Amino acid sequence: MKAALALFAVTSVALAAWLFRAELAAFVWLGPPLMRVEAPIHGLEVPVGSVEVDIQFAGGERVAVETFQCLLNGLDVTESLTVGRNGAVGAIVGLREGDNRIRVRVFGRSLWTGDFIDEERDFVVRVRGIPFLDVA
Repeated sequence: MKAALALFAVTSVALAAWLFRAELAAFVWLGPPLMRVEAPIHGLEVPVGSVEVDIQFAGGERVAVETFQCLLNGLDVTESLTVGRNGAVGAIVGLREGDNRIRVRVFGRSLWTGDFIDEERDFVVRVRGIPFLDVA
């Protein structure tokens, strides 16, 4: 029974490593991500033209905070966020009806090798259309 349980554990770890090999290789080479995005989530649908942003940066001196950039449909909206040593928060206004692409980007250093890395995340936020109420 112990041998079967050990074989199951080894097989499970090997399968998980094979399925997540890209993320595992990135973690081994670069270390943990430079930023963790709490909001917005990908595919979010909002009724109005604004969205909350909450991003947390990795601890220590890994992140070059001054390089943080937030783009809304290709336009720089970084000034609308409060950026500090531990993250960026605020609201992005001016979303248009339909799909809006939000891209956040920051530069930093790898935890293990000290190499410079560029980390970016893309999100699509959808603004619902205003219903047409004139049905007379």
